[in-house]
Amino acid sequence: MNCERCGTDAPVRHCDVDGFAYYLCVTCSEEWGAVTERPDTSTPADSAERSVVQ
Repeated sequence: MNCERCGTDAPVRHCDVDGFAYYLCVTCSEEWGAVTERPDTSTPADSAERSVVQ
């Protein structure tokens, strides 16, 4: 899955950045200072595991 910040095809984490949700690679999620890890994401996200927004 592609990182929504750098576009790299890599495992991503579901993170919050200033109140907005993003899927970020490990590098971007660790380097971007405004990132807050979502409490419901202890493992990397996979497109097959995404929940549908209701």
